[in-house]
Amino acid sequence: MGTAAGDSAQPASMAATMLGSAMAGILGRVVCHPMDMAKANLQVHGQYRGAWHVITSTLHAEGVRGLYKGFGVIVLGSAPATCLYVTSYEESKKWLLQYPVMQTSPFLSSFTAGIFAEAFSCVFWVPIDVVKERMQVQRTHQAGAYKNTWHALQTIARTEGLRGMYKGKRYGATMWSFGPYSALFFVAYEQNKAAAQRLHATDNVPFASLLLCSVSASAAAAFLTNPLDLVKLRLQVERFQSAQSQAAPKYSNTLQGLQRILAEDGIRGLWKGAGARVAFQAPLTGITIAIYEKCKELVANFV
Repeated sequence: MGTAAGDSAQPASMAATMLGSAMAGILGRVVCHPMDMAKANLQVHGQYRGAWHVITSTLHAEGVRGLYKGFGVIVLGSAPATCLYVTSYEESKKWLLQYPVMQTSPFLSSFTAGIFAEAFSCVFWVPIDVVKERMQVQRTHQAGAYKNTWHALQTIARTEGLRGMYKGKRYGATMWSFGPYSALFFVAYEQNKAAAQRLHATDNVPFASLLLCSVSASAAAAFLTNPLDLVKLRLQVERFQSAQSQAAPKYSNTLQGLQRILAEDGIRGLWKGAGARVAFQAPLTGITIAIYEKCKELVANFV
């Protein structure tokens, strides 16, 4: 009887995780997309003074729609991508905790599970990022500019093929960027959440505390991994820009990209757009994870 209950509880828990993360993935992006657009333009274009300059310039030139360039692909893909991301993390951690070395090292289990979560979810995140970031940094009247998400998907499929979305430097650059970010985030978040549970003397931490736990963890991880994100973005948009200008690519892989930026712009250049990245990533991940935790509780009561 106990076994049957356990067997039924596991699918219920999985369903709660999947539904909760899918709902959170969309809700979190609605609020934070304009700052993501600002971060992308700061990292690619040199004429902006800061995130606020990007936002005001875009509003003046393109209106509110300009702030949400690339949002269509986010709506299409963020629910399954976030679902796979969070579900992969939770299931990977359960699997890892079967091994004694992981049981005795919370840091190692959270860090490794975070890497696994990113590796699996990049199946969705890589093409989402390619389309989103190309649309975010393109100019309104740029030759060959994508008209909308569907036009972008059609053009990329026709000119580069589906496999082109995942070519080494794209998937690899995304993993180099978000693999360490996810690993560091989950390590910090798990520690913050455990501290909050002790403080509130309950496993069901209030929403405001969960938000603080995830926002602070995400801010630290986003800042530390900004150089990797900077190279990833430039690698992902460069193929489109090179095709338009017929120029030879400047970046061949993550390591070469880091070396080139360091040589051209110095150590400060590696943190270009870091403020906008933190201002985007911290609330996005904070809102997403906090909503996910509460959605999971809510869904679990009905499953």
